[in-house]
Amino acid sequence: MKIAHISDFHLRHHLPGTSELPQRLSRQMPDLLVEAVEQIRAGSPDLVAVTGDLVDYPLDRLHAPDTVALGEKDLSLIREIFSPLSVPVAFLYGNHDHPDAFRKVFGRLPSDFDVAGHRILLFFDNEAEDHVPERIGKERERFLAALSDDDPRPQVHLQHYLIAPEHNGGYPYAYRDAGSLKAVLLKDPRVRLVLSGHYHRGEPLFREGGVYFSTVSAFGEPPHPYRTYTLTAERIVQTERSLRPPA
Repeated sequence: MKIAHISDFHLRHHLPGTSELPQRLSRQMPDLLVEAVEQIRAGSPDLVAVTGDLVDYPLDRLHAPDTVALGEKDLSLIREIFSPLSVPVAFLYGNHDHPDAFRKVFGRLPSDFDVAGHRILLFFDNEAEDHVPERIGKERERFLAALSDDDPRPQVHLQHYLIAPEHNGGYPYAYRDAGSLKAVLLKDPRVRLVLSGHYHRGEPLFREGGVYFSTVSAFGEPPHPYRTYTLTAERIVQTERSLRPPA
């Protein structure tokens, strides 16, 4: 099984301006994403994971009606760019996306489905008022249920925020109770791979116990990276790719 993983576009096309951080090339994203999708399609993955921050809503106007409407147009553009892919695309929203606009554009996406005999689980979590991500309510219930049922399929977990490692210096990138979430994952031999975005520097694939964790670097910043993971019965191998040569 092969998974392509891309995240954190911070796209603005209909939304005015660009990200507050100049390294995020918001207005170049449509053309760069078209190029990336073509590369991804040529690599013939079984699944494409898109782990959040698809657009770059100005956070101080996140709920303003005019901003939400323009963001919906940008989300529709992203959906159109990924439409040439014939394999499942697992879209998540991030803290720079508007959840209601995301659901309006993408609909109620499957959050528990099969790809090549693997159980793919998507978790749609949010930040609390102090910007610390939390897995609570129905998403917490789904998480615990998947780790306590009798479904024998190996599991792949997708979310925007970090479970491991816990990067919280300067900004809280990891879940409030990341340690307890990780402990539950490590106890279940069915869990094979846990993928996140959000932390723009990324973290290479690493294994703890029987579980692999990976955080892909932000596509919205040069060299515009994405990853592929090849899953076999014995191991998981990461391949780092980018549209431009690394600096």
